Amino acid sequence: MKRYVPLRDQFNVSLAICLATFLLTPSLVSSEDNRNVLPQKQHRRSDAPFLKPDQAVAKMAIPEGFDVSVFASEPDIAEPIAFCFDDRGRIWVAENFNYQTRRQHTDDPVSRIQILEDTDGDGVFDKKKTFTDTLTFTSGIACGFGGVFVGSPPNLTFIPDADGDDKPDGPPQKLLDGWGMDDRHETLNSFIWGPDGWLYGCHGVFTHSNVGKPGDDPSKRQFIDAGIWRYHPTRKTFEIFARGLSNPWGFDFDDHGQGFATCCVIPHLFHVVQGGVYHKQSRPHVNPYIYDDIKTIRDHTHLSAHGGARFYLADAFPEQYRGRLFMCNIHEHAVLTDVMHRNGSSFIGKHGDDFMPTNDMAWVGFSVEIGPEGGVYLLDWHDADVCGNAIEFPNTGRVYRVMPKGAKPTATPNLGAMTDLQLVELQSHSNDWYVRQARTLLQSRSATGKLDSATVHQRLNEMFVAADQSASRLRAMWALHVTGGLDANGLAKFLSHDDEYVRAWAIQFLSEKSDVNAFQSAHDLTKPDTGEAIVSAAMLAKFGELASSDPSPVVRLYLASATQRLPYAQRWPILQGLASHAEDIADNNLPRMVWFALEPMVPQFPAKSLELALQGKLPQLQQHVARRLASGDASVVDDLNVKRKPKADSRAQWIMQKAAPGFTVHDVGENGVVDHPVFRNAKAVQTHPKDRENASRLTRELRIPEGKSTKLKIRVSHHPHGDWLLKVVANDEVIKEQLVGSKTVGKDEWLDVTVDLTKYAGSVVRLSLENHANGWAAEWAYWNRVAIVSD
Repeated sequence: MKRYVPLRDQFNVSLAICLATFLLTPSLVSSEDNRNVLPQKQHRRSDAPFLKPDQAVAKMAIPEGFDVSVFASEPDIAEPIAFCFDDRGRIWVAENFNYQTRRQHTDDPVSRIQILEDTDGDGVFDKKKTFTDTLTFTSGIACGFGGVFVGSPPNLTFIPDADGDDKPDGPPQKLLDGWGMDDRHETLNSFIWGPDGWLYGCHGVFTHSNVGKPGDDPSKRQFIDAGIWRYHPTRKTFEIFARGLSNPWGFDFDDHGQGFATCCVIPHLFHVVQGGVYHKQSRPHVNPYIYDDIKTIRDHTHLSAHGGARFYLADAFPEQYRGRLFMCNIHEHAVLTDVMHRNGSSFIGKHGDDFMPTNDMAWVGFSVEIGPEGGVYLLDWHDADVCGNAIEFPNTGRVYRVMPKGAKPTATPNLGAMTDLQLVELQSHSNDWYVRQARTLLQSRSATGKLDSATVHQRLNEMFVAADQSASRLRAMWALHVTGGLDANGLAKFLSHDDEYVRAWAIQFLSEKSDVNAFQSAHDLTKPDTGEAIVSAAMLAKFGELASSDPSPVVRLYLASATQRLPYAQRWPILQGLASHAEDIADNNLPRMVWFALEPMVPQFPAKSLELALQGKLPQLQQHVARRLASGDASVVDDLNVKRKPKADSRAQWIMQKAAPGFTVHDVGENGVVDHPVFRNAKAVQTHPKDRENASRLTRELRIPEGKSTKLKIRVSHHPHGDWLLKVVANDEVIKEQLVGSKTVGKDEWLDVTVDLTKYAGSVVRLSLENHANGWAAEWAYWNRVAIVSD
């Protein structure tokens, strides 16, 4: 159960959700501001009064034309950490009674899953069942395949209920184990079924997991400390889909099957592709040879942090909302929307609106769902300590529903009672809730041999041919795939289809057979398979042709992803074709994705790699290959998951020059020297003290010119849940001490320090800028600029 725990000992680097990262930009200060009466600032906790659910609704700035109902609240539910719909339109709520703080939890079997049903469609549940109340620390949930998938670290489990009587058929079955709990806020979460039939989820940066099947040897496990993962329910296969990000607690797919994640601390919005490596909070990439990770797509900022992500692909809201991404913002205590605009192979995420400020400092929304009636459902963890470091409001939690005013109640669905063909027809429904639920049911029936495959596939093929829009075409294609209706020959024909997304998805499906992903090698990639080929010789030739000549950057992006699943010897023609497109130089994804596929091959094939880069038209490749060759053969990974140290510290020194030209870095502790392209809207290089007693240091020896005023100018910041002591030492004398923390930085979260060096004019001075510990809690220093200026 929730209980109060003293705060100070809980502050550590794992406090990712509530890190104060971004300024409130002018784009956010708009006419909508008068709807949000709360102060626009980052905070860890507040003195928020406890509002009863109806009082909370009365405070909300509900958009004109909409109503909010309290679907469920305490005492009917408590500690809701995740929720989802089943195929009967009921909400399954995972309640975590083990959570105490981000550093502590209990091991008692007290967490539970409850099933809530709204039989009359008024937006308030009226039937409740307890499915199980003997779980320990739930973090994620998804219904399907005759049961429910549950995240209960260290395990991903499946609780069967084949007869659908809402009672477990037996104890939870362990599918995967090895999930970490370093930060109780950052373990496996945000489960969602992908259009390809995989179960997807998120994972945070400060929890370290080595995931595999129970009993797996460590060499077969996959390391993840930040990113998106997926699990196939019938193949029983686990993969890391993408690496990087911070503490993503929201992931969804648009109507073309493009994945998008919402994040905390770092920029909030990312277009996530298979095999991508993304901007990562604080910690270095597992592979140090990434060099240039994939950046955010957003063109605006909100306060940190974000939770939940669902595209509105339903039919109840006004048309302008269709296709918008709904998300919760924890520090703004609001529901926000972003709008995606196509940009090459990726998108630009523009701010849609501050859809609904809640005006309640205890509102902690971090999950969103779209219901069968088209309503937007919001999960509110609800606490005055928004970062989870202490429990101020025990045994609380709410689920709200947003609907247009005057909406008529809809009949309660029961998709499980429908025939196969009825489920197929739902692939053309105007509410994607029906499309997704029906597709999962069709996949489940196919897996258990209960599907009339011939009839289903015939009808899906008819729908594919008749579709006049890409999204409709893809729905039929995805349903064919998950039910086994697409073989290699059928997919090969799709490679010549007029629809770029059809061609792209055909490439991904043709490559799905591989048991290799971008981050884990299950067999030797240095030579082609000796068994059944992943992709036939004819398909490899077609891939190479498409890489060179396909006009679509989306198709080229999917080829770059697929190439990472191929043996090295089969990658060259595809990479050569992808590297030949000068029009992709500024693309957010393509130059980076091509490099990710080429990088592990460079040490073994240096001449061939350099030739490919020089003959290509992507200057990034030329730079990266040269840099990789200069770094030596010390790869950070054996199976792309086992860490090693790169040779020497030349890379750390190189990174440090970005912030402190001419200085040498020494004695850096945890995580080493880390380059942050964006930290608090500026560039930064991160250091950490060697230990409690020994500082990390930037040193430089120089002669101070005579007859001029010389000043040392430093711009620094701090980890939002810690501070550190800056000491400036000249010739072994401390000439400046400055605490760098939340009470000393400016409104932009940066501190400008100026030290006069004029007294050393005409002499040589040995400078040491030192990052000292101050209490040993998140002592990271962030250096934006170190400069010596003489006037």
